[in-house]
Amino acid sequence: MRRRVFLASGAACLLKAQDWRHTAAFERLYNLDFDRAIVLLEQDSVREPAEPEHHNNLAYSILCRTLFHADALDGSVALSVAAYLHRPKVLMESGERARFNAVLSNAEQLARLRLSKDPNRADALYSLGVSQSHRANLALLVDKEWRVALKTGGEARTFHTQALAKDKNLVDAMLVPSFHEYIVGSLPIYLKALGFLVGFTGDKAKGINGLRTVARYGMRTKLEAQVLLALVEHREEHPDKAVEIMRSLEQEFPTNHLYRREVATLLVAAKKKEEARKEFALLEDSRYRFLKPARLEAYKREFEAILKA
Repeated sequence: MRRRVFLASGAACLLKAQDWRHTAAFERLYNLDFDRAIVLLEQDSVREPAEPEHHNNLAYSILCRTLFHADALDGSVALSVAAYLHRPKVLMESGERARFNAVLSNAEQLARLRLSKDPNRADALYSLGVSQSHRANLALLVDKEWRVALKTGGEARTFHTQALAKDKNLVDAMLVPSFHEYIVGSLPIYLKALGFLVGFTGDKAKGINGLRTVARYGMRTKLEAQVLLALVEHREEHPDKAVEIMRSLEQEFPTNHLYRREVATLLVAAKKKEEARKEFALLEDSRYRFLKPARLEAYKREFEAILKA
């Protein structure tokens, strides 16, 4: 099947989205086996070179691998950007950066080609938004260029809002606008005014509801929405809800130690310290083959500090 697009009420939409969540590349990526995921995604892009989604997925995997090796693949960064920006910049090899940019450029060119033939293609607008989201993440998480990240992230939101206007059933396109609604809606009133100046004031409740919708009904971004929703529930002082979400991910991806570590941290917030200790102790299980001993020791020190706080 060479032409698979996100079209409302179309069987192709459901099939394509389900295909991603049931591919070996998806399983490898979220089980932290980035090297193998990248190989599989490269094969996808060769097999279907005109499909922008494959190129976006490949770029995302390259970025995630860089962040993981730098111990910066932490979802909580999304809600504590100020603290993250004070950490050293993440080193990204020039070859990897060039590859990342080239792959994203391919995705963008393919999406724009689709739009030139049909301006109403929601899937093409969505793809452009995904590409801009990846560029924003590179700017923020690797280069610590928050101004560039804000601009590019705003462009991603615009593309996804336009996609939703074309296809209201494109649930995945709700993720970026919803998260922005929550973040801006959570700002102090004087900072919200700045958001208003650029045409975006934010609505915290609307943002949370949007994240819940994507976490429940999303296809391509369901997992990302679940992680963000767990972080938001924690921030909103609902740690038990956050634990429930992260436990489901922990079980779905058995070699992803980041999810188990997050569960242990959330259990401390839920005032379940003994359960948290037992959960954390499981990080020493051999299944977590991507957790290096030195990093585990660093996690232990951080966890003990959280317990004593």
